[in-house]
Amino acid sequence: MKGAINFGTAICVFLTILLLGASCKKFTVLNSDPNNITVDKASADYLMAGVLTQSAMWYGNLGSGQLSGAMQQTAQDAWGNTFSQYAWSPMDWSTNYSILRDNKFLLVKAQQNGWKFHQGVAMVMRAFNYGNIADFWGDAPDSLALNGDLDGSENQFPVFDAQDAIYARVIRDLKAAIPFFEGNADDYKEITSATRSSDVFYGGDPAKWKRLAYSLLLRYYMRQSSKIDVKADVEAISGEVFQDNGDDFSMPLPGIDAGTSYQFASKFQSRSGYDRNKMSGTLTMRLKDLQDPRIVIMAEPIQTPSVVDASKFAAGDNTTLVNLENGIRYINPAAAAASHFKQFNPATYSTDRPYGAVLSSVWGLYDTSSRYVGVPISYSNNDFSYNINGTGTQSTSINNYVSYLRKDIYDNPSGPLLVQKLASYTEICFDLAEAALKGWNVKGGTAEDWYNRGIQASFDDWQVFAKYQSDVDGYSGCVKSYSSYIAQPSVAFNNTLQRIIEQKWIASWQACNEAFMDWRRTGYPALTIGWASYRQQIPLRFAYHNTEIQNNTDNANKAISKLETTPYVGPDGANSCWSKFWLLQGTGKPW
Repeated sequence: MKGAINFGTAICVFLTILLLGASCKKFTVLNSDPNNITVDKASADYLMAGVLTQSAMWYGNLGSGQLSGAMQQTAQDAWGNTFSQYAWSPMDWSTNYSILRDNKFLLVKAQQNGWKFHQGVAMVMRAFNYGNIADFWGDAPDSLALNGDLDGSENQFPVFDAQDAIYARVIRDLKAAIPFFEGNADDYKEITSATRSSDVFYGGDPAKWKRLAYSLLLRYYMRQSSKIDVKADVEAISGEVFQDNGDDFSMPLPGIDAGTSYQFASKFQSRSGYDRNKMSGTLTMRLKDLQDPRIVIMAEPIQTPSVVDASKFAAGDNTTLVNLENGIRYINPAAAAASHFKQFNPATYSTDRPYGAVLSSVWGLYDTSSRYVGVPISYSNNDFSYNINGTGTQSTSINNYVSYLRKDIYDNPSGPLLVQKLASYTEICFDLAEAALKGWNVKGGTAEDWYNRGIQASFDDWQVFAKYQSDVDGYSGCVKSYSSYIAQPSVAFNNTLQRIIEQKWIASWQACNEAFMDWRRTGYPALTIGWASYRQQIPLRFAYHNTEIQNNTDNANKAISKLETTPYVGPDGANSCWSKFWLLQGTGKPW
């Protein structure tokens, strides 16, 4: 993966910005009163660096964390009820609005000085962050937000703008930002060495910011494509978006402390904080079926393989369940049947362990199908015991029969593959494939062309057939080249949206934000829940936090009244993670 700046520069930026403390405290060096930041005293580059890094950390940690669990790519087998069982609680958006407040100061400062580059960046980041708020919560304060320093109740208690109105504002901001990025860096007197260091994404390159603005436009056009006509809009910009992986909107992680590192690395937390993160069985099984080589950069092979073999047990023995011999664990089929255990099969999982069934009536499951084994979604309340594991505990999460995340990559604070990815060329390829599939006039190729490019970009991004070719060659369960992969009938383009979205889902590894958005609007991939799931379906949105409801009651309640309840809201009422907002209302998606 290509970082916009080298790790040394990123570390310097983080040291001077993130490590100085929280959003208010980080400005104490520049402001006599850090709680009342004034534009005349704050450095635009300093403000910009803070906005960019904080946006990256919030979005990136969500994509490799909670949403990775929601999209069934990773699992947490201890203390993972939010992650793997969908026990979502109302979410506070104060971090998002804190970023937007700082971004407002950046925009004002840039406007006062006539700095085009900084104005463009501020407008893109305003669009990006308001887009996130609309994506996850729905209606939210926008037009009158961030005016708490002004008199009037309308500023102290801002109205919640409609979700579609926020999306319209996002698109206006992105379009308005584009003219600020004309020319190259040498044409902008305001782009100094400090600016290049503060721009942790693109090092002060206006051309890349321009492509980003177009790429985010494509994202939000496709986001709303089931609700409004965006055909002409997509066609008009299809040739202006990201051109290769080098355009990715991503930030390398310096790994200085817990706040600047890969969030699950053990260096800055307990050992079990890393060990509880395992692969999801949904993803491992699908990659096995597709003979997908990307598994080698995702997962650690299981430490102890399992084999079902009756010959390793005495005749008539139906009580001895397992036997360890020469580094292999043998499972006794007679004892497994007597104990109500069977092989995990995604196709029958929902009937083997139906949601809410009496525990004594459901099957216990094991998996001997591969050297890479994941935990089935919402398997139990103590997933550390999955795959007949007798040694795991809630506090240690030790399991020799399930795949951890690949430790030499992910158990590190930083590394060449550890970036906060906010948008990618891979995403754009699949978006254009979907648009072309609709029959829209997309520049650069057919739906099949863009689909294949998306797969190729994902392989290149993760260095699968470069740095990790020897690992690919050493694993008998996968193909050995890109051409062999796309030639498989289960992978080859078949003119269906389902196939495009499935490959986009796989490519979203460690950045599942867009996978969640795509699943929500299309229903693909077809994900199920498990026996221990909090509700009978996957949640759709973040519920408004109680703090907002208490402090801005009337406006919050008006927004809540517009939500469409579903059979899965349970005792939550309308302000539920299982309610539908404007984007989903009337679409029948994802359920």
